[in-house]
Amino acid sequence: MVSEMARPQTFDKSIVLGQVMHIFWNQGYTNTSIKDLTRVTKLQPGSLYGAFKNKRNLFINSLDLYFDNLFIAVTKILHTEEAPLKRIENFFDFILSQKNDDKEIKSCLLVNTLLEIPPQDIEINHRVSDMFKKIETEFCKVLEQAELNNTLVHDSEPKALAKMLMSGIFGLQIYNRMKPAENSLEDIVYNLLNNIKNKV
Repeated sequence: MVSEMARPQTFDKSIVLGQVMHIFWNQGYTNTSIKDLTRVTKLQPGSLYGAFKNKRNLFINSLDLYFDNLFIAVTKILHTEEAPLKRIENFFDFILSQKNDDKEIKSCLLVNTLLEIPPQDIEINHRVSDMFKKIETEFCKVLEQAELNNTLVHDSEPKALAKMLMSGIFGLQIYNRMKPAENSLEDIVYNLLNNIKNKV
């Protein structure tokens, strides 16, 4: 009797990619092995690579998934009916709440990637830089609104302030790795936001 041909294994790529994203987020690209990936997804290497080609492509897809989720959260916070600077304050409150929940101190996957991936890897570095530029653009839109209603600090450029806020995000992520004293991050955010407000 001729045995039936084995059916190809099917799985939900979105679920698998979410699992892969979290292990890259926790361990980094270099420290994540194919054994780690098969363990967390419960798939054989052939199935993983058949769907995603290789570890590098898995990582790039993970970055895209992470950014898609992050960008949805960012735009939801920044584009509401509240006052412009209040929306930015809400965003940094969101960042602080994320830090409090981040018991493993895994930080932001995008920041981690910039710190880990060498500058010579142009493809991944450009990809992450473009992601941050999109978030910076959203900040700039809100700051332009604050300028129109005269709540933004005088003699300032929204584009320059948006870059400063992005630098603040980087700084918070990295400083948090040092396990700072209680309320240290809150103090940093307070001073950062105080620099963009019209004092009059």
